[in-house]
Amino acid sequence: MASELSHLFSPLTIRNLTVRNRIFQSAHITGYVDHGLPSDRHVRYYEARAKGGAGLIITEAVAINPFTATNLKIGSQGWMDGFTPCARKIAAAVHAHGAKVLMQIAHGGSVMSAYYTWLHSEAPSGIPAVAGLGGEVPSAVSVEEIKTLVQQHVEVALKAQEAGYDGVELHFAHGYLVHQFISPISNVRRDAYGGSLENRMRFSLEIIDAVRKAVGDDFIVGVRGSADELLPGGYTLEDGKQFMPMWARTNQIDYLHVSVAQSRSMVYAIPPMMVPPRPFVYCAAEIKQLVDIPVFACIRINDPVTANDIIKNCEADMVAMTRATLCDPEMPNKAREGRLDDIRHCIACNEGCWERLLKHHEPITCMQNPEAGREVAFAVKPAATPKKVMVVGGGPGGMKAAEVARRRGHQVALYEKSGELGGAIRITTKVPSRQEYGQAIRYLKHEVERLGVEVHLNTEVTAQRVLQERPDAVIVATGAATIDDVRPEVVGTGSAIEIEPHTHVVTAEDVLEGKAECGRKVVIADQQNYMKGMVTAEFLADQGKDVTLVMPLPIRYTSANPYEVDHFTLAVQTANLKAKGVKRISECEVKQARPGKVVIRDVFTEQDQELDADTLVLSYWRKAETRLYDELQGQVKEIYKIGDALSPRRCINAIYDGHKIAMEI
Repeated sequence: MASELSHLFSPLTIRNLTVRNRIFQSAHITGYVDHGLPSDRHVRYYEARAKGGAGLIITEAVAINPFTATNLKIGSQGWMDGFTPCARKIAAAVHAHGAKVLMQIAHGGSVMSAYYTWLHSEAPSGIPAVAGLGGEVPSAVSVEEIKTLVQQHVEVALKAQEAGYDGVELHFAHGYLVHQFISPISNVRRDAYGGSLENRMRFSLEIIDAVRKAVGDDFIVGVRGSADELLPGGYTLEDGKQFMPMWARTNQIDYLHVSVAQSRSMVYAIPPMMVPPRPFVYCAAEIKQLVDIPVFACIRINDPVTANDIIKNCEADMVAMTRATLCDPEMPNKAREGRLDDIRHCIACNEGCWERLLKHHEPITCMQNPEAGREVAFAVKPAATPKKVMVVGGGPGGMKAAEVARRRGHQVALYEKSGELGGAIRITTKVPSRQEYGQAIRYLKHEVERLGVEVHLNTEVTAQRVLQERPDAVIVATGAATIDDVRPEVVGTGSAIEIEPHTHVVTAEDVLEGKAECGRKVVIADQQNYMKGMVTAEFLADQGKDVTLVMPLPIRYTSANPYEVDHFTLAVQTANLKAKGVKRISECEVKQARPGKVVIRDVFTEQDQELDADTLVLSYWRKAETRLYDELQGQVKEIYKIGDALSPRRCINAIYDGHKIAMEI
């Protein structure tokens, strides 16, 4: 064990349970359920994190009744028949690798709309569910229904005990039902469960009391709570310092897991990369001064050195490294062994995890780690016959393909025409708020070097060069070219712009790479439907430019979120743009440009408006570079096309392609 991380890898005793280190993976919905029940995919996912060295796994929130079921494609349903045998497999798999396991128990209240089940949602008060998925007004639960809800918590806790779990975590945070009782925003009751803090706390205390009596003294019962709602009109950390110790003073719970936020401020609970690491550890540290039980800290802690400092400084007793272990299940083992450079760091892109779940109701994975959630299908195994593999293109997809092919035992050579690996993702890192993407490049470069992949920089590969090398397989990862020609015959009539001679027009890529200068007043024609237009606007605003971002939402796109990013990344990026004075014009398209002027057209009324502009910046998608692939057709035994060379998409797609194809060779 690396001595400098000794605090992180010291054991912790919680009641009668000793956890081998201070790293835990907090509960998070995975989308791996099979019609509401835990699946073998869950088993393999949690097993990989236990095998990777985490001390404690808290499995995803389990719904206590059908009114919090939401969507049976997403969450585990503890109330369903057949739940316990499925959960038992998870507990056994985690225990087999020396980790401890708890089950989180929850009721989502009005946050988790029952839209998909055709049932109504439940809440403390019948007031609008601002963040509900269906937008309905929930049913206010009666006193008799509250008693039933308490018993339903007990029933699921007993199922966890029967399944062999070490304990349960009661989810009283993030705007879920119990949090809604505590919050003055959502609880306007006038009975014994509303009004004063003591009354608003009554429901949570009744659940704790009932669960402890049911499970006995030898079973862990923890509570996750939000110390601060981070909303105007909501409770603050000072309030949290009053009520969270009330749970501890019952002497019936074994730890406090201190989070923040509620449904309307959840961006803070799963923050994107623009938010600095460990933003809310101070909340755990404040609560720790007031209680005599272990306190857990969470949210955007992705580095073991940072985690160790939190324990060393007595800010918390355990540290959630949830997205960190999603990204690299072996992170705890690597850190314990001192292999810090070998760690694949989570960059809080939210692309594979939160975005897939929230926007698309799809199972989570990881942008950098396609094996996440595919622990069986994507497990890297030795190749039956080692081959000579040539990878052309050193972007994320090409590097991933080279890494996986080498891990399988192939002889791999990687060729990159520029002097640096990283591909188009390097452009993104030019913007301060997106610099953390550089960690993804760092890790892939590190693995390529560590595994002994033969790397050729400043080498533009021709078909003749490939034939001379005589590889058994060729992976073409040549990426895509920037679109700077926006005539109708190139981009189609819907995205074309009529540009008069001598108009100052540049591409977003050239701006970010410092290849193009812009005038004082800049208009950005945002056609990509992702982050490029927004980060370019931020980049130029930082230079003092007067920036207007034009995008054709909402009629041109069917998604409620016109940018193909998760809502939390969009929220923070939007806040950045507003703070920097960037103007955004929605529901319009740039149609014409001439020196000093840009004409935009309303997508509804088709009326035109002129904007002053010294420079027009084109933020378009990219065009696949397929020349080498086309020339090699029929001339090599195996040839594959991946990433942007296959279809210009995102980094998550390129890395997935690289892993998948390398597994097939």
